Amino acid sequence: MRKTGIVILSLMLVLSLAALTGSQAAADNPAIASISTEQIFQAHPAIQWVQAELQEKQSEMMQELEEADEEEAMMLQQQMQAELQTLQQELLDEAFEEIEKDVGIVAAELGYDVVIDPQGIVYGADVLDLEDITEEVLEFLEEE
Repeated sequence: MRKTGIVILSLMLVLSLAALTGSQAAADNPAIASISTEQIFQAHPAIQWVQAELQEKQSEMMQELEEADEEEAMMLQQQMQAELQTLQQELLDEAFEEIEKDVGIVAAELGYDVVIDPQGIVYGADVLDLEDITEEVLEFLEEE
């Protein structure tokens, strides 16, 4: 899930930041920076909030399962698993939006049109002279 999230976030960042660049000059020669999406994920309050929310919901569900009889518990377990997966996806979608917004703010402040995670590039990352703005994004998160 973590790798999938990183790839999804990288694609979302590239597409949304590219869409924000309105001038032809920026489209012809965009300023590109890089981030370590994994580091941003680990530090971002939205992801920490998602983890806390999911743990709380899981604890509530476990309590409910403990109080149910054996037959009811089996039915509840499947229902709760599906509910937890849906909740997880909804919360992660919200978190990705927050992360994208925050990275976009920092990128715009630093004059970058596109931000990518070099781990998402299959070939050629070494020929791109990318400025890594991970630290700047982490500093921004600490200021919030």
